[in-house]
Formats: sequence, structure tokens, C-alpha cells
Amino acid sequence: MNRTMPGPMARIAADSRPVLVFTVALTVAVALASFALSFASLRDAATWGRVPHALAFLVPVVIDASVLVYGLVALVLRARGRSSAWAWLLMFFFTVVSVGANAAHAYDVGPEVRALVGVVLVALAPLSVLTSTHALASLVVADAPAAVAAVPEPAPAPTVDATPAPAAIEPPAVDIDAQPEPAPVPEPAAVADTPASAAPAPAAPARVGRPVRAVARRVAPVRQATLPGLDVVGAEA
Repeated sequence: MNRTMPGPMARIAADSRPVLVFTVALTVAVALASFALSFASLRDAATWGRVPHALAFLVPVVIDASVLVYGLVALVLRARGRSSAWAWLLMFFFTVVSVGANAAHAYDVGPEVRALVGVVLVALAPLSVLTSTHALASLVVADAPAAVAAVPEPAPAPTVDATPAPAAIEPPAVDIDAQPEPAPVPEPAAVADTPASAAPAPAAPARVGRPVRAVARRVAPVRQATLPGLDVVGAEA
């Protein structure tokens, strides 16, 4: 038996406009109801600090409205990327004061506690003015523009010569530690063994005497007799 697969279940789109409008309306209703209930308790507690009845309604405005103001300021600062810790801290502080005053009014505490609660509520009025003014300045006054560092202009690129540079001839590496090889020594020629008789006899020493002077003799000329009948003179030899 074939079973049909169920289709995708319809879910509420969290980012849809109806959901957003309903959430905002419900939040406003809860805030108004809470403010109405706290308003009566804080107004009565304000009289414990000797606040006139004609001005006692201002105390719940200062306390509960501060909670709403600092909550919104914290959201805006966080969205701007700025520190919102101080806004969250003030929101938490005024919430604790409102809760404590409402609890003291409902519990019907003694005179000493009533006087203490009345003093705290009245003393928070100028503090609320100071903190709310600071919050307003943080939202309205824009931050100073950040100084933009001057970007230096890029240096012109150096011109490169297209002619390749001659390659550098590296000298041959010389090993300093190497010792030079000694030159080969020629071996002496082998002397042939000859018998003692074959050795030449020593020459006789020359006789040293007085030098002989050559005496040149003068030869007298030879006269040839004249032949008879010829008139020829003999030649001298």
C-alpha cells in the first residue's frame, strides 16, 4: 500500500509583518499595564519622602520612564557600534528601584523603611535628569569625523635599461688550505758500466818552454842573364 508523503507543514514566518505588528502591540500593552500598576504604588511611596500629593504622580514617571528611555538608548548605541554598557546599567538600576518601592508599598513596611524608600525615590529625580541628558546628547550629537591619513603619492617607477648587463665573470675559487704539489725531480741517467781499460789515457802534460820566434829570412833577388840577341831583362824571382 502506497503512502502519500505529507507535504511541508505551514509555519509562521518570523520576519513577516503580521508577526512584527502583533509583537509590538503586545509589548506596548504589557508596558502600559505594568506602568499603570506601578504608578499607583510609586505615587503612594512618594508621599513617604514628604512629596506633596499634587506632585506625587511625577515620581512614577521619573522611575518607570527612565527604564524605558535607557533601554531604547542601549539598543541605539549597540546598533551604531558604540559602547552601551552604561545604558544597560542605568536601565537595570532604575528597574531594581521600581521593584523595591512596589514591594515595600505592598508589604506595608514600618516607618523607618518607608522613610528610606521615600528618600531614595526623591533623590533619584536629579540623577535621572543628569543621565537622561547624557543619553540624549549621545543620540543627537554626531561623533567627530575620523581624521583621514594622507595617502602619499606613489613614486615613479625607475626606468629599466633593456640592454642586458654583461654577466660578471667570477674568479676561480682558490683553496687556501691546499698545498702546491712539488715539481717532479728528474731521475739521474744510468751510467753504462765500461771496463777500466776502455777509459781514455790521460794526455801527457805539454812541455812548457820559451816561445820560439819565427825568423824570417830575406831572399835576395835572382838576376837572369841576358841572352844574346834578346833584349829581355830577366825577371826577378
